[in-house]
Amino acid sequence: MKIQIDHIAKIEGHAGFVADLVGGDVIKARLNVLEGARLLEGILRGRSFEEVSSITARICGVCPVVHTLTSLKAIESAMKIYPSKQTILLRRLMMDGQLLNSHALHLFFFSLSDFFGEKDDLRLIGKYPERAKDALLIREFGNKIIEAIGGRSIHPLTPQVGGFKKMPSEEAFKNLAGQIKKVLAATEKMAVFFSHLKYPDFERRCNFVGLNLPGQYAICEGIIRVNGEKSMRIADFMPQIIEARIPGDAVKRSKWRSEPYMVGALARLNFNAEKLKPRAKKMFSRVKLNLPTQNPFYNILAQAIEMIHCAEEAEELIGEILENGIEEERPSFKIQAGKGFAAMEAPRGTLFYCYDINDEGMIEDANIITPTSQNLGRLEADLKEYLPKLEMKSRKEKEEKIKMLVRAYDPCLTCATH
Repeated sequence: MKIQIDHIAKIEGHAGFVADLVGGDVIKARLNVLEGARLLEGILRGRSFEEVSSITARICGVCPVVHTLTSLKAIESAMKIYPSKQTILLRRLMMDGQLLNSHALHLFFFSLSDFFGEKDDLRLIGKYPERAKDALLIREFGNKIIEAIGGRSIHPLTPQVGGFKKMPSEEAFKNLAGQIKKVLAATEKMAVFFSHLKYPDFERRCNFVGLNLPGQYAICEGIIRVNGEKSMRIADFMPQIIEARIPGDAVKRSKWRSEPYMVGALARLNFNAEKLKPRAKKMFSRVKLNLPTQNPFYNILAQAIEMIHCAEEAEELIGEILENGIEEERPSFKIQAGKGFAAMEAPRGTLFYCYDINDEGMIEDANIITPTSQNLGRLEADLKEYLPKLEMKSRKEKEEKIKMLVRAYDPCLTCATH
């Protein structure tokens, strides 16, 4: 028996699915990525360190902030540049905006329809107009944070090595402060709504990977944590990731110690739930997830909880900025050769960058490992094990559950084919 889905909607990029079943056993379960290779890593070679972050931002229109900032952090690591506390704070706030924007999009407009069998988003909006308004409010606020700091919400202009080309205005933060209460309330209502949905029962052993930082829900800084293992420096972990390309497919699959693994909101929640901000922690307690949870469908609920955390953190950081003011800074550093590693938590999971830079500040080699290229092997392994559990369902029901599991991972194939 063969199951073939030519197009899976409501994901970033284009993909289909094919599975071969013999006597109830799944011989193959594979996501067919229908995107061409974009060869961004090759484009970066021979470029000046001053150019590359504006190029890598173009990898994705949904999460350009994390590509910009991780690119900058890899350069800073290579050239031993240490940004100011103010720069780190502003970057954290940009990342809060990035996660709020992306999670709201995925939750309401990509994943929600799977729980109700509703393909028409307009009908879904008509059925839940208040939650649609909440999602749009959260997305708009996330964009406003990025625009206030980065100059525009897509492909930000101001971030540079060591800091910012132009500092944001105090007036912009006053405007954000005036909206944050409504946004925080909207994230809580969204999380309550998603906590009441019925998630498929599917647990299987999983290696999770993500950033870990004492005392903080790690998004921008930290070392790498793998469940059941000692934490590792990014520079030690990233070279251990084995990337392999399937013939005819533009996306590499990633393994660590010969096994696929999962990154993303569920991994972050499993590692850092105790570090959530108070309202997010209260919501987590309310949903009664037993950690570690290994049901990939709960990645959706984890994103909903993370939105509350990001809104709370944004409120704190905006308040800190308004209290202390913004100082003009001019980054000063010496161009030097080096190899730099960096990782940040993109909405879909841990994003890794590595640059080799010569003493003229030119990129000699570049490696980028995106969340989806890491998750894809794990997703396909999940699909292979999940399909037999759908044996009694009709072909159409099987296809809908396959799509639901794919969307739970929130894949971004435009990132993965970088």
